Amino acid sequence: MARANASPAGHTGLIDNAIGVVSALFAYVETRAALLAVESKALLLQLVSVVAFGLGAFIAVVFGYIFVMASLVVAIAHRAGFSWTWIALVTGLLHIVLGAAFVFLAKSKLRGRLYPETRSELKRDQTWLKTLGKTEHQ
Repeated sequence: MARANASPAGHTGLIDNAIGVVSALFAYVETRAALLAVESKALLLQLVSVVAFGLGAFIAVVFGYIFVMASLVVAIAHRAGFSWTWIALVTGLLHIVLGAAFVFLAKSKLRGRLYPETRSELKRDQTWLKTLGKTEHQ
């Protein structure tokens, strides 16, 4: 038995087609959003584990460095016949000088603006929006 509102050619109407397209679009967006949520959760867990392992590695390296430096200070003091406190002082001062050199090198690399092309494009957009707002009010 045929539907009462079906067109003679067997096609549905424009409104039925539009509803079908909109519902298919919503189903597509809903599916993509669900997939994004699942992938985001997995990525977050992966990122947290990478950060945790990286932090653990950093802590291990720092403690290893401290113990190696302490051993070297004691070994140099014992071999040279100096007090270990003087060797530790010189080692500390060398580390401070090295750290200051790295800070100055890092600052020299930061000359200029970050993202200069993006900043200039945003300024042009702001100028355009301001002129657009002025022309609408006149």
